[in-house]
Amino acid sequence: MSEPGQAAPTQAAPGLFTRKATGLVREARTSDALFYNVMWASVALAFTFAWLLYGFAYPGSNMFVAFLIAAVLGIPGAFLYAMLAQVMPRTGGDYVFNSRSLHPAIGFAGNFSFCFWLAVIYGVYTTYMATYGFGAFGRMMAGFTGSSGWLDFGDWFANDYALFITGTVAILISAFVFVLGGLRLFLKLQVATFALYILGTFLIPVIVGILQSKAGFFENFNDYAANLGVTGASGQLAKSAADAGFAPSGFDTEMTLKSVTVFWYIFGFLYSSNYFAGEIRMKKRTHLLSIPGATLVSVIFIGILIPVYLGLTGYDFNGALGFADPAAYGFVAGAPGYPEIMSIASGSWVFGAVIIIGFSVGLLVWLPQTMLLISRSMFAWSFDRIMPARLSSVDRRTHSPLLAIGIVTVLAIGSTAIYAFTDWFSTLSVLLGLTSTLLITAIGGIVLPYRQRAMVENSPYGGRIAGIPVLSIVGGLALLGFGAAIAVLLWDPGSGASLSANPGKLWLTLGVLALGVVIYFVSRAARARQGIDLSLNYRELPPE
Repeated sequence: MSEPGQAAPTQAAPGLFTRKATGLVREARTSDALFYNVMWASVALAFTFAWLLYGFAYPGSNMFVAFLIAAVLGIPGAFLYAMLAQVMPRTGGDYVFNSRSLHPAIGFAGNFSFCFWLAVIYGVYTTYMATYGFGAFGRMMAGFTGSSGWLDFGDWFANDYALFITGTVAILISAFVFVLGGLRLFLKLQVATFALYILGTFLIPVIVGILQSKAGFFENFNDYAANLGVTGASGQLAKSAADAGFAPSGFDTEMTLKSVTVFWYIFGFLYSSNYFAGEIRMKKRTHLLSIPGATLVSVIFIGILIPVYLGLTGYDFNGALGFADPAAYGFVAGAPGYPEIMSIASGSWVFGAVIIIGFSVGLLVWLPQTMLLISRSMFAWSFDRIMPARLSSVDRRTHSPLLAIGIVTVLAIGSTAIYAFTDWFSTLSVLLGLTSTLLITAIGGIVLPYRQRAMVENSPYGGRIAGIPVLSIVGGLALLGFGAAIAVLLWDPGSGASLSANPGKLWLTLGVLALGVVIYFVSRAARARQGIDLSLNYRELPPE
């Protein structure tokens, strides 16, 4: 049965796909998709990145301007992904879009690359969860109580083996959620974590920022550091930063444009519910509400937090944090991130606990969210017979592709090891690889009305402006936004993928895309020997 906003697909020829039905169930609501996109975009984590990197990577940046630029660049893409998900509401996201609008090799290569870079970035979340979650919680408790036991607990998470152990346990728990209860259980947990996430990373910090003064923050900061063993910490921080070469700077246009990188971490990737679109209950505006809607929520989130945060700390404080030796002001395990700073400003370990726990669950829930995303992409590859059929096998009880979940689990543990024990990748260096795949979807959106005219014209987005399909116009605007973001990433040394400092990342990005093309053609040749013409699958949508 076709859904609203979906063209009725041609009846699939026998044997084209792995089977006649996916076995997946539409269990997610529009609100689930909205929560997923807001949390998956890691608004609070990117906000933390902004202030951790400000001092040494973006001095002089106006973060408010930078965030608005990133949002503007990402908005057309949000509408494009929402429209494509409504036209082709199938699990697999851009793989389905691009393989049907461009070429199956291109569609697979782009999606394969996206999943590759997500597998790499897993380690950012697992190690940050240990450092700015558990580690910061222990230090926060020590800062308010003076307990050496809590301080030892927090400092333990600064060790590389602690990062690996903590991350691995979190990944295994994430996998167990799908084994135990599938998507349904995950969505229930996501609702609870979303509420705690908003409370801890947004509502309490905003209230603290309104009620607390800058003088009150620095008084709390000094009292807090005194319990960590250093008196006059704010003065010690300023002295250490000055000795390292820090000097306050005014507005810098170049740094502001480069710092768009940090906020692109949010606004470049608010579209991820489309990867399980085949499991979302469809209504006329489901994807418009859950994808551009998530963009609006994130704009409000950041737009309020920046002035609230700066009202307590100021740019100079964050600049000094980037230069100073943390041990000089009592923070032996490393400089405090946004959650700990807002905890200090609150003056209460109770509020501090809610803030840090809210931030931590945002990192924790990203792990099963991404497990869902990558496993559904693998499912779609298998369903179209690029990958072995077992990869799309679905457990009858949980309706989850458990083999794919298992493979993602192994990859995630490997990524955690990379970030815990090596410096191969920086925090932001995966952005180039991820964004390069968005260009493919933008081009796919431009040509889809011409390649699949009936499908698009039978959807809510079949209209034209001056004779040009609306979908093509939105795809063109998205292409400009994604292209501008890539230009910033290639220019900004802080991205970890700039041409000036890290040219190898561009070649690695192109190499992963090329590998995806090779895998497709090898698979097509293997299927041809089995008497299966793989190209026939891409003339129609896969069944539900």
